[in-house]
Amino acid sequence: MKILFIGNSYTFYNDMPMIFRDLCAKNGFEAEVMSVTQGGYTIAHYVSNENEQGRRAKEILKTHKFDYVVLQEQSVRPAANPETFLESVRKFMPYIRENGAVPVFYQTWGRPDKTPILAQYGWTHETMQALLKDAYTKAAAENNGILVPAGDRLSEGYRAGLDVYSDEGGHPSLLGSQIIAKAFYDTLIK
Repeated sequence: MKILFIGNSYTFYNDMPMIFRDLCAKNGFEAEVMSVTQGGYTIAHYVSNENEQGRRAKEILKTHKFDYVVLQEQSVRPAANPETFLESVRKFMPYIRENGAVPVFYQTWGRPDKTPILAQYGWTHETMQALLKDAYTKAAAENNGILVPAGDRLSEGYRAGLDVYSDEGGHPSLLGSQIIAKAFYDTLIK
């Protein structure tokens, strides 16, 4: 199985795609992973030809065949501006379709309680998580894609008292990345 991950630091933090690959190998399943990531990037960046990573993502899709292409949006955009997120996804979809791959939507997670981003928008952890879930679910449904509920899994761990966030409070800890990789495994392999 060949998978291309397209996203930002929520994808590359702790090298989550490699954690997923290693989890597959441990369970007797071979997965080849590639990533195109840039901190803070949105899907709109990858649609654009005005930046190196956008051009690179499209070139990789032209020159390599994939079973799955994973899209991960900037951490707040799907919750704060779901229509902008969905429109960017629609614009990127032709590149995935031309490749023959299945689109996979990497649902992200709400920030931990009492973080500045929650205060800025008047959200709670649960509110942000629900907004993200709704936006990613719509993206998957609109585009005949697969939803990986990584954000739901991370949120469950958070509410169970597990140390799933890094010290700065947005990115996953190593345990968080392992939970995310397991969500990918459970969705795409099991």
